[in-house]
Amino acid sequence: MAEMDVRLLEALRKIRSREWIYGEDTGINDLLGNYCLDIGLPYEMGLPSRGRIPCTVVHGGQPWGCEVNALTRFSKGFAKVFFLYLMVHGMPPLMFKRQKLCAEWPGSAVHILKSTVRSSAFLATFISSIWYTICLTRTRVGHQVLGADQTRLDDTLGPLLGSMACGLSLFIENGRRRGEMALYVVPRALFSVMDRLVAPWYHKGRTWEPHVAEALETIAFAASMATILDAMFKDKTQVRSSVRGLLSWLMKDELKQHAAAANDDQPPSTPLPIDTSIAP
Repeated sequence: MAEMDVRLLEALRKIRSREWIYGEDTGINDLLGNYCLDIGLPYEMGLPSRGRIPCTVVHGGQPWGCEVNALTRFSKGFAKVFFLYLMVHGMPPLMFKRQKLCAEWPGSAVHILKSTVRSSAFLATFISSIWYTICLTRTRVGHQVLGADQTRLDDTLGPLLGSMACGLSLFIENGRRRGEMALYVVPRALFSVMDRLVAPWYHKGRTWEPHVAEALETIAFAASMATILDAMFKDKTQVRSSVRGLLSWLMKDELKQHAAAANDDQPPSTPLPIDTSIAP
């Protein structure tokens, strides 16, 4: 979605590993030199000996500044994901709530359109905010105002602040969608933390390492799925509506059988005894 050329990413990695040093010829001129030729810029603009990487190179050849680049990224991202989110918000009602959709189609159509615009704006803001925050850090503030070390701006501060800023775009989404995003992001964050904690003694190229990692992932997935299925049979209200609707459709026969068995297991109700002691 960000449309960032892999050669720019590789240049950032080499800046961090000190294989790319501003103001010096480190023998990797072709990395961004050829990239500059591909986007219509002079080869010399991509040389490390020339100094900091110009914003025009970072922007993919767009010459009108950081602000225009951010707006361009926003509009492209919005247009690219709009149809995708239209399907995301429109297909569940078509599949599971068709009667309600037909009965209240003007209101339902407006609701689907508003949700689509909101989600598209979220992802477009996510993309454009990380680009513009990096530009602010490495150029507008860090370089032009503070005169900070460019290597530090490019290899750490720019990506760090950009990643922090783009996460704030999540507040554009509604509360339910924010919860779904959290469920998607938290496992990845835990993976990153665990990878840093165990890397010193785990990543040593031993043959059993990938098998252990795969087994642990399988166990985690099985435990998570078992928890969801158990909630579906015992108390479906504990499951999110989107997941509940899909599983109810996939497991409709099993859920009916479970409900019927539960009713059969219940003891028959007995009438209360009638007190005849005061009867005339």
